[in-house]
Amino acid sequence: MLKQNWRLISRLERIGDNLIIVAAFFAAYFGRDSLIFWNEILDLSLPFTGEQLAPINEYVLVLLIGLIGYAVMLNLMGAYGSMRLSSVWRLFRIALLSGGGVFLILAAALYLLKLDISRSFLALFIVLSSCGLTLERYFVFKFLRYWRRKGRNFRNVIICGIGDQAIRIARELTSRPELGIHIRGFGDLRPTDVHQAAAIHQFRLDMRGLVQVGRVLIGGETIAKALEDYAIDEVIFTDVVEVMPQVEEMVLVCAEQGVRTTIAADLFSIGLIKSGISYFGGMPLIHFQTPPGDSWELVVKRMIDIVVSALALVVLSPFFLALAVGVKTTRGDVLFRQTRVGLNGRLFQMLKFRSMYTGSEAALDELKAKNEMQGPAFKMRDDPRVTPFGRFMRRFSLDELPQFWNVLVGDMSLVGPRPPIPGEVGLYERRSRRRLSMRPGLTCTWQVSGRNEIKDFESWVKLDLHYIDNWSLFGDLVLLVRTIPAVLLGTGAR
Repeated sequence: MLKQNWRLISRLERIGDNLIIVAAFFAAYFGRDSLIFWNEILDLSLPFTGEQLAPINEYVLVLLIGLIGYAVMLNLMGAYGSMRLSSVWRLFRIALLSGGGVFLILAAALYLLKLDISRSFLALFIVLSSCGLTLERYFVFKFLRYWRRKGRNFRNVIICGIGDQAIRIARELTSRPELGIHIRGFGDLRPTDVHQAAAIHQFRLDMRGLVQVGRVLIGGETIAKALEDYAIDEVIFTDVVEVMPQVEEMVLVCAEQGVRTTIAADLFSIGLIKSGISYFGGMPLIHFQTPPGDSWELVVKRMIDIVVSALALVVLSPFFLALAVGVKTTRGDVLFRQTRVGLNGRLFQMLKFRSMYTGSEAALDELKAKNEMQGPAFKMRDDPRVTPFGRFMRRFSLDELPQFWNVLVGDMSLVGPRPPIPGEVGLYERRSRRRLSMRPGLTCTWQVSGRNEIKDFESWVKLDLHYIDNWSLFGDLVLLVRTIPAVLLGTGAR
């Protein structure tokens, strides 16, 4: 019900948005001449000229691009995801940023298509659309608040459960009054025991100031009676692991009375693990995954990887040739290929400019006693296996540049945890393997936080897990910017 209520509001908003954009298009086309008139009369110094607009049919492409562009930008800005818009500024910010994005899309499209479209018309179209979208959301928000304060269009629910999930759902519902949902009570389906009174008391303390708990309904019969007394529209079952038989019985009771039931998909309440639901052949499937999961942002991240790595390989190709000449000052191949562990344990061949003497890997066992890193990773200052030119490349991470090819083909990303070797992964503790849940990268928090100055492997893992748990496209951009001075200054490199 929660999703359906919001889906209805969202669909109505999408229809309204399209109507506003179409209206803004016609208003900009037919109203532009009036602005030019008043600009000349009042000498407003607006950047409008007096040229005549082409026939309106030549501007239809602008409308089509505007409709598609606004649909994409409003989705990216989260305009259809929540109505917790407590200020006019936030409403305006969404419309303003969306309008700016659409203007850039229009400008790029018209430039590529070599179309001569009036700039004053485009500016007026964007301004009118942004203002219209802002006013629409403002009035919808105010109307929903007013309608619900009048006691109209409310839905009554009972939350069955007194655990963490029940508290989280109650907090979400009370923070979103625009959904129009009243929590009429909480139910406890657990068998009565000596600890139940203490649990209910603690639940009341946790809910203090959040929602009026009132009487907690104990047992299925009490909850069934409440369905009749409170005109309940839906029962939401939470914290169901310990009470599965009771939940099954209550679902049947609710079905007999025509009351909708919902079971929280987040069955286990396990911290960072997120749950979702899908259908396969009509069978509901519940999924559990850790961040970052699957999202459109990961698709954008991959697109950025492809574009940037392809450009880097082309632009830096003369520099690659110069480095190859330097590598050949010692005997051996120019490129060094090493098996590394990638996304979820996939093996791939990582490329580097050779920075060690040929056959150096065989000498690793002799040097393990001098390992300066606590844990499975190997790091050593003044490694005798490194060539003089290799030491120079490592100082500025130049030996890593061929990994742009690994990024291009999808083995790696621009930003992500550094890929370990299989021998290191074999020594990982179980919790450390979550480093492999994201595509490895050229740079990450470790590179900009001292690199080899961090000698504790656990600290390295914590940096990577913090990156994964808090991943965002903006965070990747920040890390890329921070990587530039770290590489140029050779911070922590050896």
